[in-house]
Amino acid sequence: MTPGARVAAQIDILEAILSGVPAEKALTNWARGNRFAGSKDRAALRDLVFQALRCRRSAGAWPAPQSARAWAIGTLRANGEDPNEFFTGIAHAPAALCADDVTPLPSDRDRLDLQDWVIDLLTQQYGAEQTAKIGAVLRHRAPITLRVNLQKTTRAQLQAELAKAEIETAPNLASDTALTVLSNPRRAVLQPCFEQGWFELQDAASQAVADAIALNGRVLDYCAGGGGKSLALAARSGSKIFAHDISTARMAEIAPRAARGGHDIEVIAPQDLAKSAKFETVVCDLPCSGSGAWRRSPEGKWSLTPKDLEAFVRLQRDIIAKSITYLAPNGCLALITCSIFEAENQGQRQFVSENFPDLTFCSTEQYLPSATQDGLYLVIFKKGI
Repeated sequence: MTPGARVAAQIDILEAILSGVPAEKALTNWARGNRFAGSKDRAALRDLVFQALRCRRSAGAWPAPQSARAWAIGTLRANGEDPNEFFTGIAHAPAALCADDVTPLPSDRDRLDLQDWVIDLLTQQYGAEQTAKIGAVLRHRAPITLRVNLQKTTRAQLQAELAKAEIETAPNLASDTALTVLSNPRRAVLQPCFEQGWFELQDAASQAVADAIALNGRVLDYCAGGGGKSLALAARSGSKIFAHDISTARMAEIAPRAARGGHDIEVIAPQDLAKSAKFETVVCDLPCSGSGAWRRSPEGKWSLTPKDLEAFVRLQRDIIAKSITYLAPNGCLALITCSIFEAENQGQRQFVSENFPDLTFCSTEQYLPSATQDGLYLVIFKKGI
């Protein structure tokens, strides 16, 4: 596909999104209906669509665009590209630009590519300068980072192995196990060393969070999901990890991933957790707004409402209270979010301190989104000291 044809396909997908189809489904539907498109075309098209979602406001498409065509034009302009190079009407490209194809110039506030209430909230928390930096980061594609499984290889050895496939990587300062992929990222999971368990895909800040949790005795990953934190904890400690989630379906990939990495992780179904003995370490990767990782799920940046944020806070407090019941005396409780909102982070730290006097605050860390990592929050408490 030519660059222009890709933009034409982008417009088709944006039209589906505007009609209410989720982005992932819209991309899948398009691929099924256009079998001629190769893997490189599908990957490039995905990047175009997700960039349009990330930059929706600066593209003049928030709260609603004039059309999918206008949204695509505005996205190109917002990212410093000339739409005339793509809108040529030649070889399946969209029709050439005309007098009606005028997109509004974005204001400084528009260029933050965030909702107004989010801008105001972040400005209260971090100040205008830091909020501008956060907005700038979240309007671009997230880095691809690998977590090296030190039980099977070293960071240098994995770099050398990937270099054979022209996959260039660089050590990420956030963690001793983190490698940021600089070229050919989609090739990484196709390499034999991935099937051999040498690495997993995991954000650098997420790895740093796992590094910061002191592991003692039995370890419970209470909100395990797909098992990313469980795998990181198991790879670092060699200890047995117990993985739990309210949805057993979300944990379906933990066993094969653990087997690939050579880790000892036992999945505990919700109905079986109450029968288990207490745990010396309880880790809660809490469901949240996902604001620290909006680059990866940009639809959430535009759909989140203040009421949604309040609902997450209530849900988190319910989960925290339940997780504490599984904590052994002198045990460690680690709470994690991929959020940059104070209500989900420092506010929850205050909630625990005020409502659970047998828990003592130990440490905290707020990771903000950057060119090399997502935004995450970690707070650690100790029981009975």
